[in-house]
Amino acid sequence: MKRGSGTTKLSEKEKILKDKTEQLFNETVRSINIVLYSTNAEGTEYNFITDAARTLFGFSPEEIYKNKTQILRSIYPAHFGHFKNFINNLNNGIESTIEYRMKDRFGKEHWVRHSGIPIIKNNKTIRVVGAIQDITEEKQILLKLEGSEERFRLLIDTADDLIFILNGFGYFSMVNKNGATALGYTPDEMIGRHFLEFIDKEDEPKIAAAFTEILNSNGITTFEAMFLDRFDKGITFEVSAKPMMSDGEVSGMLSIGRNITNRKLDEQKIRDLNAKLVEANRIISIERERARHKITVLEEVNKLKSEFISNVSHELRTPLASIVGFAETILSDPDLPKETVREFSNIILMEGKRLGKLINDVLDFSKLESGEEELQKSSTSIVNIMEESLLNFEDQIKEKNITLSKEYPKSDLQINVDKDRLKKVFINLISNAVKFTNAGGRITIILQDYVKEIEIVISDTGVGIAEKDLPNLFQKFSKIQQFGTPLGGAGFGLVSVKQIIDLHKGFIKVRSQVDKGTTFIIRLPK
Repeated sequence: MKRGSGTTKLSEKEKILKDKTEQLFNETVRSINIVLYSTNAEGTEYNFITDAARTLFGFSPEEIYKNKTQILRSIYPAHFGHFKNFINNLNNGIESTIEYRMKDRFGKEHWVRHSGIPIIKNNKTIRVVGAIQDITEEKQILLKLEGSEERFRLLIDTADDLIFILNGFGYFSMVNKNGATALGYTPDEMIGRHFLEFIDKEDEPKIAAAFTEILNSNGITTFEAMFLDRFDKGITFEVSAKPMMSDGEVSGMLSIGRNITNRKLDEQKIRDLNAKLVEANRIISIERERARHKITVLEEVNKLKSEFISNVSHELRTPLASIVGFAETILSDPDLPKETVREFSNIILMEGKRLGKLINDVLDFSKLESGEEELQKSSTSIVNIMEESLLNFEDQIKEKNITLSKEYPKSDLQINVDKDRLKKVFINLISNAVKFTNAGGRITIILQDYVKEIEIVISDTGVGIAEKDLPNLFQKFSKIQQFGTPLGGAGFGLVSVKQIIDLHKGFIKVRSQVDKGTTFIIRLPK
């Protein structure tokens, strides 16, 4: 019954999260007029495309989903080689844009600008998101500019885009009226001024590189530039530029800039949405793992109750037998040498401390197990907690000539935790690492900062744990062998570690190989 209930709750959470994500996504794409899409890395299978595809291609999204090559077959053969290079760039993780001719369902020719953003996982492009924009009108304007000056002036002044000519030194020699107005100027106010006067300083290196490419090319070069209007407001333009030749030399540059500020905002919305989807999937995975763990714990409770009594009884009897035995020897033989009495007394003291520690461990474990213990959380430095924990092992590390490697972030990491409890976790794991690492070995401690979590890695080059024993490592009172030697104690150590991490809503996992070492990885929410 409990297993089914846990699974149902998890499914309900997943459904709510999925519904909210889909609602956000649908609201975003409805506000975008250009064709937005998501496809596989090869560009052959569209798994999402907006309804704007009907206008541009003449096909509904459903038709495109069913026919994988619908869009590819619409591209003019002469442009297909460039399209393959475009796909190769995306597969290599490079955000790219291409322009090509295509025919829609009804045979009508269009020029389109096709942009792609690679989505990368594990250094590999797993899919592509982007936009396809009809630029037929823009292309027609460029062709008509070859006509008469009067026709040329009429066309550019009525165009919505920013159209301009730069002389060979980068100064405006012509600007269309609508383009200048978009920047808050008149054409006369811009003519005679240098192009870079209107460009955001951060974009200057990119513009210089684009100009170099234009000068070395007879074709059209496309680049993005952040223009600053009269009031220093940034407006992003996608500029298509071509060199103007005179007597075989470059005399200037003819350019058309389309305001893509809204498109860039839409692209950022898509990126943000994708990041939220990735985070949502990660959270769902964490919740599934926690649910599976809870089910496993419930199934093992009855079996472990009997093991509890057996293990604790054995661990209590061992030091108690030593205390009683040596005390009786001292009392029964008053003629014992003082050195022997002192030696026996030290053993009694040592075993008494061991017994006291075991009793404290039992009481501490009992509080954690019953859920009566509440965490005393406060914001504290996790680096300081780790350093305080390491102080307990300075002498042992020096005696065994162990190399201690620490990798901490440059800035301090603050975390909301129960400092004493977390320190107990670190001490337990470091103690095992020191104990089972041979002389001359290495212990590595890494602290890493993530958006909502902090990761702690404690790794050693010790004797390691057999793979078959790893599933039982955090089971109550399980006896795990390390290179033929059982981990000592009643089995509280690593179980308490797991309980403390669970109380902090974190998780812990372990990787180990015999003769190579063991690595514990902890993730805690900030």
